[in-house]
Amino acid sequence: MRTNLALRNILSNPRKSLLSVAGIGVAILLVFMQLGFRGAIENTATNIYGKMDFDVLLRSPDYLHFIDANQIERRFLEETASMTDVASVNELQVSVVNWRNPRGEMKGILLIGVTPDRSPFRDTRVDQHFDKLTSTTSLLIDRQSHPEFGPQNHRKFGAGDIGRLIEVANQQLTVTGTFNMGAGLAANGAAIVSEKTFEQLVPTTSRHQVTFGLLKLQHGVNADAFAMSLRERFRIEPHERSVEVLTRPEVIQLELDRWIGETPIGFIFTLGVLIALVVGAAIIYMVLGNDVSNRLNEYATLRAMGYSNAYMAAIVLKQAIYLALFSFLPALLLSFLLYWVTGLLANIAMEMNVYRIVFVMLLTLVMSSLSGTLALRKLWQAEPAELF
Repeated sequence: MRTNLALRNILSNPRKSLLSVAGIGVAILLVFMQLGFRGAIENTATNIYGKMDFDVLLRSPDYLHFIDANQIERRFLEETASMTDVASVNELQVSVVNWRNPRGEMKGILLIGVTPDRSPFRDTRVDQHFDKLTSTTSLLIDRQSHPEFGPQNHRKFGAGDIGRLIEVANQQLTVTGTFNMGAGLAANGAAIVSEKTFEQLVPTTSRHQVTFGLLKLQHGVNADAFAMSLRERFRIEPHERSVEVLTRPEVIQLELDRWIGETPIGFIFTLGVLIALVVGAAIIYMVLGNDVSNRLNEYATLRAMGYSNAYMAAIVLKQAIYLALFSFLPALLLSFLLYWVTGLLANIAMEMNVYRIVFVMLLTLVMSSLSGTLALRKLWQAEPAELF
């Protein structure tokens, strides 16, 4: 049975190998955490849109992000409602208003105005209590809102907050229910009221304008083709539109492009991944370089015995792969723990998935292979003549 020299080299000095594995594991852990934060940003950026019920969305061409969406004329919704390809038309009003917490501090909260009997959401966790929007003083509060808004238990809004009087936009409202949505990246909390209540709280709202128009198409209608025809219909002048028409995939992609590609957030986490990989590669290179230098006489002996350069190179590369694999498992297990703790403390959804695990595994193998290849330069210094 042939001896596995790569594995024997690693196990010959357990203390040193353990420190090496720990260092490489930290680098891999950093990769997992950076990708986890980036994934949380992607999920949060599209969270609300993912819960809204539409095939085609109408919004302002001056849209910046969800809480700064501007408004469109209500007539566009009325016009599309008469089209045979359209099954239903709904609307959504969105603004940011001041919420006074129990300490008297004013916090900006995302306020959504809906027509209670025509839910614009497809997630029952959001609209299951719309029947409790019975008056112009009723309000539903998001259970995922930040504790800074003052839940009764100082942690999370729930059943204990129902019936409480709160101040929103300098008006007294009653919490009549809760929902589960998440406000996204631009706000720390969200509340839902009826359209009539929304008009009272946001006096600049015009009855002739809405923030979003949500179109559901008839079964079998192609959303891309319909959106294209609607864009032409609403075009006033060449290269100018009074309303933006987007399919669901387009809305999601544009939101991701904005938050990940146009803001520093995506760049920061991508840079974090690259830095972690460089650190990991440097650690593996130093470990292998020192090991090869300490074993030059052994490699020179192998060369004198007739072993090829390819055989010796395979030993070094295998050591690199073993170090990476030994480091990967503990880093993965610790990542699960840190994802859970971060999600609990920061109130963001950090979820591990198979694709991320495989991706980080591939990055780890590439990192270790490159480091092993660079360490081969020391290996070629092993000369049999130096043994005598």
